[in-house]
Amino acid sequence: MIKQLIKDLTYDQIDLTQGLTRAKIIAFEIENESFKKWISTELNGYTNDDKLPGYRILPCDIFAVIVDPFGQKRMIPYDLTNLDKDLNGKLYKMDARQSIPVIEQGLKSNGEQYGYEELPMNLVASLRDNDNDRIIGVRRRIQFSQAKHILNITKQKLIDTLLELDKAFPDLKNDDYRPTKEDKETAKTIINNNIYGDNASSTIGVSDNLTQNINNIYNQKVEQILSDLRQLNVPEEDLSDLKDITINEKDKSKLGKNIMSWVGKMTTKAVEKGIDVQIPIILEKVQDLI
Repeated sequence: MIKQLIKDLTYDQIDLTQGLTRAKIIAFEIENESFKKWISTELNGYTNDDKLPGYRILPCDIFAVIVDPFGQKRMIPYDLTNLDKDLNGKLYKMDARQSIPVIEQGLKSNGEQYGYEELPMNLVASLRDNDNDRIIGVRRRIQFSQAKHILNITKQKLIDTLLELDKAFPDLKNDDYRPTKEDKETAKTIINNNIYGDNASSTIGVSDNLTQNINNIYNQKVEQILSDLRQLNVPEEDLSDLKDITINEKDKSKLGKNIMSWVGKMTTKAVEKGIDVQIPIILEKVQDLI
């Protein structure tokens, strides 16, 4: 049973989906729950609660979808490396949780070179507010050749496991075979070494957690600018007004107008009170908030 499956997989007589389905029988024969679970998740896909194998965490590129001045949509590379530093490099890594049947079918029917994942709109809104108000979408892109890599790694893991199981359990082909305690320990070692040896967990926060990180970074920038303005003799009451503006105004076009209005009012008050403020430097500082 195992030998025939190895040959069929090695010589591409069957696809990986068929190979994993037939391997289910072997997993039940040797009574190994880890092997059963791995086969099941590869055939049915990984949930967000599942620990994702390292070979299913793919490097990706990031693009912003913007509307140019002529009203046309276009996609441009989008550098989020500074933000990614605060996320331990997770933003530029994409989880591939799809099942093997879905990946195989997708590669058969799709002639495209790249695949895209749209990031959540709450994240896009945060990026738009804090960076570029022309952004209408953000996408992560992978090459479909990376999906082929997933299939290849999965296939090799399955074949390597079957080869060792065939050697360790020569009596598996007998109908009356029942694994002993020692057999189960041997199977456990084989499965762990061949399948779970390079597993890595992945928690890419591209929704609420990532949005919170973006907001935190922006708030840190606001606090730093307020501290710089404080050193330039800007009164505390004016700094408080500026902070309220940056926190409460979500419309970026209005934010710029409100900040410049704040500069005008603050300057007038400073002149009236005889406070020496360095307007050119202040203007340069607040530009980073717009």
